[in-house]
Amino acid sequence: MIINNKIQQTFSGPLVFIGITFLIIAVTLVLNSLWYLGVPLFFVALFILFTWSGIEIDTEKRTIRPFYMLFGLFRNGKQMSVEPYIGLTLVSMQKVYNIYSQSNHTNRSASDDYRVYLVDKRKKPALPLKSCKTQEEAQSSMDEFSIWLNLPVYSIRKH
Repeated sequence: MIINNKIQQTFSGPLVFIGITFLIIAVTLVLNSLWYLGVPLFFVALFILFTWSGIEIDTEKRTIRPFYMLFGLFRNGKQMSVEPYIGLTLVSMQKVYNIYSQSNHTNRSASDDYRVYLVDKRKKPALPLKSCKTQEEAQSSMDEFSIWLNLPVYSIRKH
């Protein structure tokens, strides 16, 4: 079975706002017959808005392929074996974005994220396999990957 998981947007937070702004400016430039400025800006906006990272997992061959999906169309990445990894773990993350204004006000945005990682020989999280919004969903996914890839589950110790 081949599983494709989207891990995260390459550009997120305030950069998405910049990508949308570039897209609006590009469309405006093209409509005003300044296509030589609008078209390159349009491609920059598409790159910012639609490039993301993911992983393709082949459970039968026990191979993985981390990749970037460029413009949401072109996938690039190299296939590798699961053999160098010794297990799986669950890591909780918090994404925090701070935006500072000139009047010294701070806007903060935070979101929780749970990721299933492959564990390397040093017993450290090495390669993300899946990103989930809830811990229960991540735990369930990790259990499935453990069965499909025949890998044990490790807990990460905090020092």
